[in-house]
Amino acid sequence: MTTMADLVADTKRMTYGSLSEQLNLVAVAAAAGATSIVTELSLEGVSPGTVVSSGLNVWYVKGVNVATSTLQVIPGFQGAPQNPVSIGDFLYIRPRVTDHYVFSALNDVLRAMSSPQNGLYKIGEFDLPAETVYQTYDIPTEAQGMVGILRVRALVPSSPDEWVDIPDRFWRWQGEENLIRVLYPIPASSILHVVYKSGFTVATSLDDDVVADCGLSDTMTDIPPLGATVTLLRTTEARRGQTQIQSDPRRADEVAAGANATAARELDRDFKARIGDEHLRLISRTGIFRGI
Repeated sequence: MTTMADLVADTKRMTYGSLSEQLNLVAVAAAAGATSIVTELSLEGVSPGTVVSSGLNVWYVKGVNVATSTLQVIPGFQGAPQNPVSIGDFLYIRPRVTDHYVFSALNDVLRAMSSPQNGLYKIGEFDLPAETVYQTYDIPTEAQGMVGILRVRALVPSSPDEWVDIPDRFWRWQGEENLIRVLYPIPASSILHVVYKSGFTVATSLDDDVVADCGLSDTMTDIPPLGATVTLLRTTEARRGQTQIQSDPRRADEVAAGANATAARELDRDFKARIGDEHLRLISRTGIFRGI
């Protein structure tokens, strides 16, 4: 099982290597939207204006009580969700990048993977009893977001596993009406079997299984971290090239200007190469390929 939390960790590892962030722990469970957090470790050095995060939570610190190890915070900072926290949860102080930011970048990549340009998809299928009067079939609710049909076939009557493929010219997918029209005689005792492709489903939590919940195949799980890493590296370069206010100024002894952009281009080539690999894998798996 590969979760979104695993992909977040992979993305941070590829982008920043070994992070040396200040880490604390939650000492008292807090409900969603709580405005104070009690920590297990000392808050020495933490000041108002600091950003702290735990899971998908991001808080803005507006007050610090070192004596009671308590932070007064504004929840939902930077559009992050407001989730409860439990005793022992990690609390990152001034994180290089929040899990919420990486999580959002990964969801953007999931959308991009099934875009017309990249064209990857998850495969679904459904069966419907033969309709001999109007020869139209309502697409099930779970398949109404499909972006293409890979195969339409009918079960041979009185046979448990013998199927006949219906040629493309004998069926029509009417997406606006959410139905398939078959222009081919199918016996009343038969079953219509449809194999379709649809876009990947974005995650809603760090616990989501990227295979079961998002629709990736086991071989695709390395692709979203590659794409998210490209985004993070480009963001870093753009931030350091800001002409108005350099929130993250470049030191003289640091890597040369443009180094992050160069690394992003190299990883972008890897990202596109992996997209191509999975294209071939999908074609070999289905035996049929039609563009979105």
